[in-house]
Amino acid sequence: MTDVTVIGGGVAGCSLSYLLEQEGFDVTIVEKDAIGGLLREIEFETGYHCDSAPHLLFFDEDEEAVVGELFSEFTHLEPHEFYAATYPRGTLSDPHHYPVSKQNIDEWDDADSIRKELADVPGKTDAEYFAQYMKNQVGETLYNRYNKNYTEKHWGIDPKRITGDWFDFKISFPEEEQEFFGDGAYYPEDKYTDILQSMVADCEIVFNGVSGLETNGNQVTAIKTEDGQRIESDLFVSTIDPSILIDTSESLNYRSMVILGTHLKAHDRLFPDHVDWGYFPNHYDFTRITDYDFIPQSTPNGEYILTTEFPCFIGDDIWANSEEWYSEYLMDFLHDQGINAELLDAQVRRAPRAYPLPVAEEIDTFEDINNQLNAYENMFNLGRVSTYEYIWIKDIVQQAYKARNDILEYV
Repeated sequence: MTDVTVIGGGVAGCSLSYLLEQEGFDVTIVEKDAIGGLLREIEFETGYHCDSAPHLLFFDEDEEAVVGELFSEFTHLEPHEFYAATYPRGTLSDPHHYPVSKQNIDEWDDADSIRKELADVPGKTDAEYFAQYMKNQVGETLYNRYNKNYTEKHWGIDPKRITGDWFDFKISFPEEEQEFFGDGAYYPEDKYTDILQSMVADCEIVFNGVSGLETNGNQVTAIKTEDGQRIESDLFVSTIDPSILIDTSESLNYRSMVILGTHLKAHDRLFPDHVDWGYFPNHYDFTRITDYDFIPQSTPNGEYILTTEFPCFIGDDIWANSEEWYSEYLMDFLHDQGINAELLDAQVRRAPRAYPLPVAEEIDTFEDINNQLNAYENMFNLGRVSTYEYIWIKDIVQQAYKARNDILEYV
């Protein structure tokens, strides 16, 4: 039997581990913290839970059917239409469509001027950087009101520097309000953590951090752990930051995220009844608040489960703030919005590598490090962090199927 060691127990590592175990491989997962990665739920002392930011399953049922097929082996997938709102003036009583629609133009006193501006822009055309890509579609005025500040707050980078192909399929400018994922999406009946633990029930799991590789020529012979262990294997799969594995002075930067989960009692819901989350482009230190009414759990009337996302870099003041600071910040926001709320419980989740940075110099650094890792014939990689790509669950699952096929071919 062929031994495979998978580094990382998030959705990438668990999906591939299950697929390989089904093919007869002897799979060991090395996970630093806990099975689930960023898909691990925030658990409240009040007995309720939520995602650490909304994790939705959406996929093309023809071209990406394997995504639904894999998860359906472990849970029931419930269809749901997800809608979002944006609040460019920072007021909950003033929701605008998100994705930003052309109907939003009428929310502004200078609507006629905006329409004249739009008549002179080329529309959705290729552009190397995010700022120009958006201005080509929505013009300067709407870009400044909806996109510029939000993008800079989310990424911590001037939008004129942001590159990559992610915005070509994540950004749209529809005529009217539309579902966030176009044709709808799904949400699992069971917790993601339970699903992933079921996937890897027949795999050996070692809870330890990985610090590097032992190699011989073009082969990896073992991984080294933070407490000095060696784990030998025939094949290796990484879902973690490749700069951790390679002996290099270079390192990769990621945009970090602090997620505040709250269970609170309030006299009113934050968003319109059909809206699941809201974006705040021009005010506040957070970017998004999500209401988890779509999760299959029943909260009493007048009680809400929310997450509030604070993007930052490690070392920023926001990253270092106390748990109480985040709760107080949210409660002050609700008070300013005229919402009388009582905090029942709060939990903070920190994600140090939430998003790869889509800037040319970071991508170049990744390519250099990844080329060194790819020199080892028995090492494979997948997942958002390992491939330094801004991708979703559906993309990661498809990567897992491709990695399984590559490994079968290699063997």
